[in-house]
Amino acid sequence: MNHKGYLVLGSLLACMGTGCIRFQADISTGISEVPTISVDVLRERIRIDSTTFVLDVRTPEEYVGPAGHIENARLIPLQELDGRMDELSAVKDQHIYVICQGGVRSATATRMLLDAGFQASNIAGGMRAWEDLMNKQVEGN
Repeated sequence: MNHKGYLVLGSLLACMGTGCIRFQADISTGISEVPTISVDVLRERIRIDSTTFVLDVRTPEEYVGPAGHIENARLIPLQELDGRMDELSAVKDQHIYVICQGGVRSATATRMLLDAGFQASNIAGGMRAWEDLMNKQVEGN
């Protein structure tokens, strides 16, 4: 089976230390081997370390819209990321957690960051999943 055949297989789950990372392969977008974590893992990382760096790649309108945004998340829309990569030089040694509305744009941004030498993970399900998690948390209290 050639390399492209492996991409068809879907995803690989690797558990390392404090959480699991899923490496996603998406042939339709050409994005392969993108480290992906759940919103549960992200929430725990933020709880443990307040300096966790979250990059939101949605539009400014989405960022301030009904779904809101994760507190202290840095907004750089995907369409601007390539030209603004130097703004992230201060966090070059940190892991960047990338989020969008549903996970597709953030997967693209994660691939861009990885290719530029950053450490990055996509957030599965994006702000939709984050909002669901926050609603469950409120209902549980």
